[in-house]
Amino acid sequence: MDEADRYKITSEDYADIILEDWSNTEAARKFSGDFVNHINNDIAFAYIPMDRMTLDSINKFGYYSIPGCYGLMKAETGWEQLPDSNPESFNGYVGNGVLLGFVDTGIDYRHPAFLGKDNTTRIVSIWDQTIYSQGYPEGLYYGTEYSREQINAALQSPDPLSVVPVTDNIGHGTMMAGIACGSQDEASHFQGIAPEAELVIVKLKPAKQYLKEIFIIPDEVPCYQENDIMAGVEYLNRVAGLLNRPIVICLGVGNNMADHAGLRISSRFYASLGEKPGFVFVTAAGNEANRRNHYYGNIAANVTMDYVELHVGEKNPGFMMQFWGQPPNFFWIDVYMPSGEFLLRIPPVDGQTMVERRDNTLVVVDSMLGIPSNHNQSIIFRFRNPAEGNWTFMVFGSMGDLPREFHFWLTLHNFLEEGTYFLNPNIYTTIVGPANSTGLLTVTSYDLNTGKLDFYSSRGLNVDQFLKPDITAPGINVLAPFPGYTYAAASGSSIAAAYTAGITAHMLQWGVVEGRAAFLNTPHVRHIYQLSAIREKDRDYPNEDWGYGILNPNGIMSTMRDFMSF
Repeated sequence: MDEADRYKITSEDYADIILEDWSNTEAARKFSGDFVNHINNDIAFAYIPMDRMTLDSINKFGYYSIPGCYGLMKAETGWEQLPDSNPESFNGYVGNGVLLGFVDTGIDYRHPAFLGKDNTTRIVSIWDQTIYSQGYPEGLYYGTEYSREQINAALQSPDPLSVVPVTDNIGHGTMMAGIACGSQDEASHFQGIAPEAELVIVKLKPAKQYLKEIFIIPDEVPCYQENDIMAGVEYLNRVAGLLNRPIVICLGVGNNMADHAGLRISSRFYASLGEKPGFVFVTAAGNEANRRNHYYGNIAANVTMDYVELHVGEKNPGFMMQFWGQPPNFFWIDVYMPSGEFLLRIPPVDGQTMVERRDNTLVVVDSMLGIPSNHNQSIIFRFRNPAEGNWTFMVFGSMGDLPREFHFWLTLHNFLEEGTYFLNPNIYTTIVGPANSTGLLTVTSYDLNTGKLDFYSSRGLNVDQFLKPDITAPGINVLAPFPGYTYAAASGSSIAAAYTAGITAHMLQWGVVEGRAAFLNTPHVRHIYQLSAIREKDRDYPNEDWGYGILNPNGIMSTMRDFMSF
């Protein structure tokens, strides 16, 4: 590995390509002259000159190979100061011997929430992808890794950031880590869920500019690319393996431009890790319900087509949208501009990229078959400077007596300009990737004080009719550490995921660390949470809103003992 190749990993002059089977002959041929970084036995990232990225790159390289862009699963509100609201740990379990891993915006390691009683750090290590140095993690080749010893040395310094310059300017990662396992602060009436668990932190570097341009994401919005998240998760996997410790990996980022079936390379990678004994993978469901960014259609047998209307506000610089046609049917789509002018017809053709211009409006359409599974039809729309008003999409399905179901999704609401929405939206099938994967533990949020589901919390099922979310946890106005030695209220499904990650640390302490159930992994823990959940008598379970019910800390251990008695 030389410096020229290392430069490509973070350089805006090079594009990133995700390869699942990097050893196959086609991949070897296509990227024979490029730097390829193998992060494990199956997955690699290739770095290619930007001049090979063209308008048809999604089809040229493959839908799964272009890294997706992921946003934070926090709500816009609820960050004001708040008095104490965090529950205490239960049954005497505090997360001893368990690691909690976060791949997010970083951490304010100086905050008292991450210090032990002796004022030393509870962080095992930090990989900051944004700091270029020779101190990168072995085999990952970018960023800088900081050890516990280095962090403790920084804490003893009059200027800690001159020793370990890791910060969290956004605060999302600090809040999630603190909710899951922050140390007790009696003066602030705060304690995390598992206050004696230890932390492994990855601070993500921002997504490269070319990806933000492909997916039409505003420059000022936090955005992270899929392969950096994957590399971060692999780093957590390696640290847990070296220490021979159980780990809860918690992701509070998500992507609406996913397959909504959990079949992306990254989703399958996370699910495979979650099957390892002592590994539990917790994900945030998203905050996309009631955002008016999903449309569901089902063309009746005696009907020719469905009219889908999308409103676009004024001065919108652009946005991304995807269509998924459910098998075995195929669909044709006619697109009409707000003026009523016909723009284009999109047939069910694999590997076709269409480009249409009208005045200042540019529309790029990538059509694919066999994504995410063998018979699905997918279409990716990219709108630049779209005309203001109501766009119409006339969706025609192949004739027959089978259901002709389809979905449209707009990009994450974080990435959208206000005034872009479907006129007849549907709040279901709005769980983001990777949380829509069947192999991960998916958490949605509710208000502990009112007992009501979060208005914006994403709903299931996934497109393959697999039940998601799995469980519901507190995620509204939860007290959390915030950078600058302060505390604030946090809301969103990422907060509910962090809460659940802390509870899961108790389970792994009881089962793995104390030797009662060393086999515990994501499927086992999900099953226990489903069995022990709190359920309302007048509500059918499982359901698309609450999953199997509300996470029940007081019922988990008794359910676990019953589980172990068989």
